Amino acid sequence: MPATLIAFCLAATLPQPPARDSVKRAAADSARALPTMQVTATAVATDARRIAQPTAQLSGAALRRSQGASLGETLELIPGVRSLSMTTGIGKPVIRGLTNNRVVTLANGQRTETQQWGHDHSPNVESADAERLEVVKGPASVLYGSDALGGVVNVVRRRLPSAEGPQDVTRGRLSVAYNSANLSPSTTLVGEGARGSFGWRLSGTGRNARDLQTPGGAVFNTGNRTGYLEAATGWHGTRHDVEFTASSRDETIRIADDPITSPGYDGRQRIRTQRLTLESNVRYGAQRLQLQAGYEDNRRAEFDGATTPDVTLGLRSRTATAFAHWHHAPWAGFTGVIGTAVQSTQFRTFGNETLIPDNRTQSAGLYLLEQRTLGDWSLSGGARYDLRSLSTPGNSVLQLAPTSRRFDAATGTLGAVYKATAPVSLAFNVARGFRAPSASDLFANGFHEGTRAFEIGRADLRVETSVNTDVGLRLRTARVSGEVTGYVNRISDYIYLAPVGLPGRALDSLEVRQGDARLVGIEAAFTIPLTSTLSFSTSSDMVRATNTVDRTALPFVPPMRATGALRWEEKGPGKSLSLSGEWNARQSRTFRDDLAPPVWAVLHASAGVSRLTSRGLVHVDLSVRNLTNHRYRDFMSRYKEFADAAGRAIVLRLSTDL
Repeated sequence: MPATLIAFCLAATLPQPPARDSVKRAAADSARALPTMQVTATAVATDARRIAQPTAQLSGAALRRSQGASLGETLELIPGVRSLSMTTGIGKPVIRGLTNNRVVTLANGQRTETQQWGHDHSPNVESADAERLEVVKGPASVLYGSDALGGVVNVVRRRLPSAEGPQDVTRGRLSVAYNSANLSPSTTLVGEGARGSFGWRLSGTGRNARDLQTPGGAVFNTGNRTGYLEAATGWHGTRHDVEFTASSRDETIRIADDPITSPGYDGRQRIRTQRLTLESNVRYGAQRLQLQAGYEDNRRAEFDGATTPDVTLGLRSRTATAFAHWHHAPWAGFTGVIGTAVQSTQFRTFGNETLIPDNRTQSAGLYLLEQRTLGDWSLSGGARYDLRSLSTPGNSVLQLAPTSRRFDAATGTLGAVYKATAPVSLAFNVARGFRAPSASDLFANGFHEGTRAFEIGRADLRVETSVNTDVGLRLRTARVSGEVTGYVNRISDYIYLAPVGLPGRALDSLEVRQGDARLVGIEAAFTIPLTSTLSFSTSSDMVRATNTVDRTALPFVPPMRATGALRWEEKGPGKSLSLSGEWNARQSRTFRDDLAPPVWAVLHASAGVSRLTSRGLVHVDLSVRNLTNHRYRDFMSRYKEFADAAGRAIVLRLSTDL
């Protein structure tokens, strides 16, 4: 991990900074820049330093600069997080080598189910106007049930405004951007207001991308178009509150294929997602009852041509979710939550082809998660039990008779942080997670237009279970702040897609298999303040994933990566400049004939100006990714066999309060 080792050496050899007020302020600002509160891992707002499970957060200027067309692209520079990419609109978060339906995605706490049909189906969640993105690394099944083996991503929207005094509140935000890598303009417009305790918000986002531009030329049929609308309203009182949110996302994604084997292919996907969420909180003294009900309708139509009117493969799911959390008053030093969650998904297929049968999934879980501080120790622990059923009426095309499966699992977590608020602290966490097989895992048997591969399921799959252990060292001093974490994740009955295509063509056909797996990794991130305005940061991550039955590598596991950045930034609204580099090793352990591109390294640069006006803040951000227009191929790209990664990408963004 060369960048991290350099950071350690630099931190150790730098002379002790003089105790000047400016240096003290810089250290304090650096500490404040780290995540302070995190709720996705704990269900209650908690100082991030007291959370045993590794977490990360993107907010403020960092989120603004990282914002991409997909959730995976936005998150991919967080240590331990990558993006499994396909075209310019599909980017699935990969957390510690796990992705697809081993990573739970939340839209402001509401579970989404748009990744359940395949490893290339992106989470259809919009983050353009999010307040922050929270990431939990490692199993989080105690709070979220099935699928949270790799981690959780929560897109947290801003709170509705409220008018404290007699005067009404009306305000807005505008963000416009242009990305030269895919000739893509994007716009987000938000209007919101409040009268007393009543608040409202209307927001919309639109983006239009053409074919991806690379040093080797444009990649044909990789554009996309997205439109997103959201409306929210709510009432906030001293004892109780209620919020209602409705959103609609309409997305058309172009899907490329190898020009040698499928010349001129111009297929596309049309994905429409509607969500409704109703949430209420009732407070009584130090106790709070949180109730949420949600509904999601996701319709995905895949076409084998740009103008083909007939749907080749159609997939539609309607999901109802609900949970109840009782945040109890402190008892014997413990604070925490007792909860129950239910979910029901009705799925049907349409179109000319059949990949999986119509089916229905139902699940219910009961759980407890508690925290306590004892002297220098911050302790946490929890347990959960889940029941899940999946039934299908059968399908004559797939030669499948009516079938029902039932799955159950018990999960738990136990963690501790020693001296959480001290300059040096130690964190330990062990967690058990589970994932019940999906209908795609069990019954797929056909050509999947979206993945451009023939997929074959396996009907006798068992529940996946995992035991993950994390040990971390966290630093927060005047010289350096950051952390290094090592982990071992052992998964029993690991379900995976094995390429079984022609030699050298790893993705022609994909077959579901099952076996035990072990993932061992390390991730680190450190920031060193050099002066009151200049800092150096570095990060690195690595995971080694093995099928322990036959000692082969697991598919789609990212190679080792290291980053480094030098950043100059004025405190408060002002100017900033940065120069950073990213290095990716060659993935030496691949599954069968999967292509492993050579080592690559690229440079990035950015500049920003912020000004405070009478209406609020105005930000102008300019970034250049792949500064030298370096030609390379990314192991995590599904197009690596026939297309380069993006060339020099100039992104200009204007964000302003209205």
